[in-house]
Formats: sequence, structure tokens, C-alpha cells
Amino acid sequence: MKRLWRDRRAATAVMVAVLIVPLLATLGLAVDTTRVVMVQTRLKTAVDAAVIVGARDMSDSARDANVKNQFWANFQRVSPTSSIGYMDTTVDQLTVTQIDTNTLGLTAKATVPTTIMNIVGVPTVPVTSSSQATRAATGMELSLVLDNTGSMKGWPIQSVVSSATNLVNIVYGSGGADTQENFWVSVVPFTAEVNIGPTHTGWLAAGSYNPGAYLNTTWKGCVMARYQTGDDFTDATPAAAPFTPFLYPSTLGHYSVNRTPIKGDNDWSPTNITENSQTSLPDNTAVGPNLGCSTLPILPLTASRTTVLASISQMVANFRGGTFINLGLQAGWWNLSPNWRGLWGNATLPLDYNTPYMKKVIVLMTDGNNQWFDWDGGAPGAGPSPWRDDGDTDFSAYGRLLSNTMGLANNSKANATANINTRMSQMCTIIKQKGIIIYTILFNHDGSVTPATQTLFQNCASSPENYFLDVTAADLQASFSQVAGQLANLRVSK
Repeated sequence: MKRLWRDRRAATAVMVAVLIVPLLATLGLAVDTTRVVMVQTRLKTAVDAAVIVGARDMSDSARDANVKNQFWANFQRVSPTSSIGYMDTTVDQLTVTQIDTNTLGLTAKATVPTTIMNIVGVPTVPVTSSSQATRAATGMELSLVLDNTGSMKGWPIQSVVSSATNLVNIVYGSGGADTQENFWVSVVPFTAEVNIGPTHTGWLAAGSYNPGAYLNTTWKGCVMARYQTGDDFTDATPAAAPFTPFLYPSTLGHYSVNRTPIKGDNDWSPTNITENSQTSLPDNTAVGPNLGCSTLPILPLTASRTTVLASISQMVANFRGGTFINLGLQAGWWNLSPNWRGLWGNATLPLDYNTPYMKKVIVLMTDGNNQWFDWDGGAPGAGPSPWRDDGDTDFSAYGRLLSNTMGLANNSKANATANINTRMSQMCTIIKQKGIIIYTILFNHDGSVTPATQTLFQNCASSPENYFLDVTAADLQASFSQVAGQLANLRVSK
């Protein structure tokens, strides 16, 4: 009995049998815990990468699909339709949530299959990862250069106002803040001239401004192109190349046929100036010394969303003179060039080119081509008139066509326009070389945009993705929204 009592070999076997289950569970816990940690890490990486993509393309109709594709690109999907990925983990739920206008959330819920722990009745372990990405306003100086010519009358100009307003609100963010850190916007309306503002008489060449020449009104602020000095496509400051004030001379009593007076294209006198009422008059019928000048002056870089939106909301179509897109682009550059620092009123703006963490951007939009306008309702314009049919035009920032301000050997309208296009193309190249990003938007709502203008705008844009050709109001809205999305950078907020 004593020998039997001392023989514990069978008891040892029983103890091993009893302890094998917790030992295996402990071993399985170690192995499977490592597995779960690896899956959790990969899941977090995939979720973070995917939500950033989604926030970047917040307004894209394919946003959610892009988010999920990016997730699976990082989580190693076993097949295009499978829900199984890294380490045979099954993704049970992948939810994209738009938190607000600028913030996107992504949550992934998955189950990790166990190995040894499965033996003890734990076949899977649940894992979850969530992340948010917020589209934040970048450090930026943004110049919105927008066509305000007569062809924009009615729904086109309203579409531009709406689209530009949407862009501004997207970039500023949905929180309602009136300012964002290191973010400034300028608004540059243009017609056949640009309006630097009537307070800038100090920018005018000595002796060029005669207030009395405007009779019962005043100079509104538009200026002539500085072509004679070659500065209609440079960022030369007024000190280096002073401006000349725009003044559309009266044609009253200047034309006749067989000694019989006939109507001119701008018959104004001290008693009949109607330029301030042009929006309520039939197209092209207003008269005055500022005829064709944009009623809205340039808004220089400002931090206030409210101020920017107020400027955009005041845009109206301005008739006569034609369209000179190059002058609008140039004025947009003036608002971003450090050569002009302090001239617009802010002593520190514009910042230097290539300032760290800052971007300079021009968004250029028009609905037409560079062109002189010649109205056949009065001399000396072309058309079915008995007095003249030589292609002369309205007075603009380049004078009249036949004045040949540019000194061309062949001063036809086509050749003069081609010359303007060439100089604008050169300016686009210079601006991009300075590090300024250019977006170009052609609003071809009436089908008048020529192939030459399309090519000009394609080449002017900083990249093919920065060029847009729109026809409808919805197209324009989508293009401005897409530009706004590209103007925003991203940060992972949670």
C-alpha cells in the first residue's frame, strides 16, 4: 500500500491532462493577441488613408466609392468583391459619414479569425477603427478674376455670383468664421478695362487726370492698358509705370453724312450721362465718360469672408468696349505680386513668392474671347451703316482699334486679337514661373468661345486638371466647387 501510495505517475498524467487546456489557451492568447494587434494596426492605417482621400474629394459624386477603394488598397482585399482582407480578416461594416461640410468620418468594423484560441471556443475577435479628416483652409492668397462684360447679363452673371460664393464658403469652411488663419482673397472684376478704384489718383501719370473732363460725373477708377511701355503683361508697379485714367471721349456731333449729323457710339453731354443706369437700360444704349468701365472696383486681398462675399454679390454686367481677359489676369497678378506690397493698403501683403506653407492662386473665369466690340448703332462702328464699314470699334483700354495703339503692321481685328492672345500667353508663363497656381474656367454658355481661346486657357492653366470648359449653370457650379476642393488641404483630426 505504501508503494502504491508513492507511485504518482498516473496522477501526473491526470494533472497534465487537466492543465493542457489552460496552457493551450494561454499560448493561443499570446499568438492570437499578436495577430489582433497586427490587424488593428493595419486597419487603422487603411482607415486613415481612406478618409483623407474622401475629405480631399468631399464634393465628388464618387467620393464614397473612392474611400472604400482606398481602404481596400491598404487592407489587401483578396478579390474585387470579397469582404476578406489582411490576415483573413472579415470586414463586416465600412461606414462613410459626412460630419459637416468639411469633415468626413470613416468607421471599419471587422472580425479577426483566431488560430489556437478557436480550440477553446473563441473563433473570432472583433476589432474597430474610426477616423475623421477635416478639410482645412490652407495658407493662401487667392485672386478671383471674374468676367463682368455685357455678354454675362442675366442668368450667366448670376451663375458666376452663385458659383464664386459657393467657392468662397467651401474654402473658408462651414463653421461660419469670418476669417481663417493666413487666408486672404481678392476679387478682380474685369471688362475691357480694370477698375483700380477712384481713390488711387496717386497711381496716375502726372498731368493725365483732369477731373473737369468728366463733367457732371467723376472718374470711376478704370485705367488704360500700359501697352506703350510693354507693361500690359507685367507686374510693374504704378511708380515704375504710371497709369492713365480711362475716359471714353464723347462722339456727340463728331460724325455726319453729307453734312448731316449722325449718331455716334457714345453721344454724351453734361446733361445726358446715363452710365450709372446702364443695368436698367436696353443693352449698349448708355452713354458717359466711363462707359464700359466695371462699376465694381478691384477688392484687394482681404481676410474677411463677409467683405469678399459682399463684393461678389455686387457684380453686374457692364456693356460696351469688348472683353480683355489679359487685363483681368494682369490685375489678378498685381494682387499677388510682392512688388505691390503695401500699395493696396495692407503693409504686409502680398507676401513673398514661395513663402513656406503658403500658396498663391489665381482663378480666371470668362465667357468669351479677347475682342474689341463694335456696335453698329452709332459711328464709327462697323455694320450696316452708310458712313463707315472699316471695323473700327468702341473705345477701350487700348483705345479704338483704328488708333493702332499696339503699332501693328496689319491692324485688322483678327490680327490685333491674336497679338493680345500671344501676350496673354506670355504672361501666363511668367506668372506660373513665379510659383502662382492658375485655374482657368471658360463659361461657353452661348457657344461663342473660339478654339483659339480654348487652347489659350488650356495652356494658361497650371495643369490639365486646372482647366474647365462649362456650358450650363450646373457645369459652372460644379467646376467652382471642384476648384474649391483642390484649394483646401487636409489634416486628420481624430
